[in-house]
Amino acid sequence: MLTENSNALPHLQSQLTMRTTILSTAVVLAVAATSAAARNCKTGLLYCGSALRHIGNYDGNIKKAIKWILIPHGETDGNDVLFECSDIFGNIVYDRQCGKGNCVDGGQGKSDYCR
Repeated sequence: MLTENSNALPHLQSQLTMRTTILSTAVVLAVAATSAAARNCKTGLLYCGSALRHIGNYDGNIKKAIKWILIPHGETDGNDVLFECSDIFGNIVYDRQCGKGNCVDGGQGKSDYCR
């Protein structure tokens, strides 16, 4: 009887180690996903293109939004354009052009605006 229990101990330790590893990996992935989501814009707020570029990787989204509304290529880099954050995933839609140097940072938790 003692031999059977002593043989089971390494097996139980192995299972415990595997479960701990799986749990640790799940926690790391959840934290990473939360960190990535935290870098998105906040739904409903307006953002200058320059502010979006500081938040995260919005360059491609800005270019697509500008192209979508048919602003001629080269007329704006998007920094002085207002975009609305349209959902929890950080998607943006064009709102309006402010003009060179006229897009103002409204402050944390507030919409940006045109001067």
